[in-house]
Amino acid sequence: MLDHLIIQNFALVEDVDLTFDKGMSVLTGETGAGKSVIVTALGLVLGDRADREHIRHGASKATVEATFRVERLGRQYKKDFSDYLVENSFTVRREISRDGSSKVKINGTAATVSRLKELASPLAEILGQHANQLLLDEDNHLRFLDSFASLDEMRDETGKLFVRWEKVATELKRTRAHRDELAKERELLLFQQKEIEDAQVRVGEEEEITKERRILDSSRTLIEAAANIQKILDNDERSVLSELRAARKELDSMVAVDPSLEPQVSQLADLDFQLEEVRGFVEQYGASVPDDPHRLEEINLRLDELYDLKQKYGDSEEKILKALERISQKLVDRQDIDTHLTKLEKERDLRRAEYALKALALTEVRKKAAKYLQKLVVKELAELAIDSARFHCEFIYEDREGGIELGKRTVRPFDYGLESLRFTFSANPGEPLKSLVKTASGGEISRVLLALKAAEKKNQRLLHSLMVFDEVDAGIGGQTAVEMGQKLAKLAEDSQVLVITHLHQIARLADHHFLAEKSQADDDRTTIDVSLLDAPAVKKELARMIALPEEEPV
Repeated sequence: MLDHLIIQNFALVEDVDLTFDKGMSVLTGETGAGKSVIVTALGLVLGDRADREHIRHGASKATVEATFRVERLGRQYKKDFSDYLVENSFTVRREISRDGSSKVKINGTAATVSRLKELASPLAEILGQHANQLLLDEDNHLRFLDSFASLDEMRDETGKLFVRWEKVATELKRTRAHRDELAKERELLLFQQKEIEDAQVRVGEEEEITKERRILDSSRTLIEAAANIQKILDNDERSVLSELRAARKELDSMVAVDPSLEPQVSQLADLDFQLEEVRGFVEQYGASVPDDPHRLEEINLRLDELYDLKQKYGDSEEKILKALERISQKLVDRQDIDTHLTKLEKERDLRRAEYALKALALTEVRKKAAKYLQKLVVKELAELAIDSARFHCEFIYEDREGGIELGKRTVRPFDYGLESLRFTFSANPGEPLKSLVKTASGGEISRVLLALKAAEKKNQRLLHSLMVFDEVDAGIGGQTAVEMGQKLAKLAEDSQVLVITHLHQIARLADHHFLAEKSQADDDRTTIDVSLLDAPAVKKELARMIALPEEEPV
């Protein structure tokens, strides 16, 4: 239970020092008097998020310190947190600085916020108006049941197994898609490999057949030119060779007279020999020039093939052959993805089985807990003057092919288990059960919430922890408020209860009454003060709450 609370420089609070006791305490005050500030500060020592905006203007830091006594809690709690307990109590100090930093100390030793939450969560719970809103959202109903049955840890384990299963299933799906992509890529690589290999590309071929094509394209011109050369050299009486040989005869006759002309005779003989060689070469060349349209077509097709290959794999024969090497290496390096898939499928089935085992066990526990919760809530509602109330936990499942087998159906799995939950409710005899969200009034919602929390405390046997009800009675009044006050007072017989309220019907039943007030100091600064009221002051405050003159009895 909460024993002591000190708040300094927090929001409009300059310095508040409060001592609490067992039973039911109420905190009242005018609207805007600062009651919610006290609750926010208390939330800070329970592990809520710190915000430097909470620091009082002009101060360098804000501090909240609380002392809790745990002597009446279970042995397991004391064992789990024995390092923090000093004579069955511990003190938490939260400090917020202007630089945005936040410090946590437990009995003077630094600690983390997460560790603080673990330590404090069994000791106190703050239920604000948001709790009513949570109850009005059916998506939260399963959370209420799990909290009642202390199934949060089992639910978290189920969620972790679901995430592991989903992760492997997602990887399997991705790998299968990758396998299909690789199959298409392999098919393309095999096609490319075959295309290049079948083309039998060799370096220099294009240059060679380009020259050959140039000759084939001009074959008739070359043949005709060769024939003309032959005609010019030696084809009639006036040809070059005929004229040269006639000149040689004339020169021979001249040598007989003048031997000094002998070198010129030799020169003409050489010219005759050389021209004869040229004529013979041209004759052979003209005869050898191919005139083959079929070969020309073959060359053109081959050049087109080489051009297409260069467009795909590189702009030269060397680059085409390099591309073939790369393609062949890729085909060799392809991983054995089918083996990997088999491994993933086995792991997926294992993760699925692990999840199914935990989720089905969670379902079984939830069903048993739901039956017990129904009985407790109905009993609690009767004590809140809804004598004919009926309350039921309706489990909802979504059929899904390939889901988890549950009885004779397969249902969709979720990270929170196999089912969702809807609370159904009937406040009047003869009326059927209907959705609590759609049929319950505001006052009924508040009483159902109180019944749920009372049932949870009894089930978990945390009867001496602190429950803070922050204006959960908003929107009710009259006899309903009386009944709620009586229920809160009864709940306080076994648990420490702090109620922030505007209702005198509830406040008048308190064992301890605190008053929040705003005042102005000499420097005109506003300050929130909280004080424990004595009997006359309680009477005065109750009179204010019901707008009675102070002298009239309450």
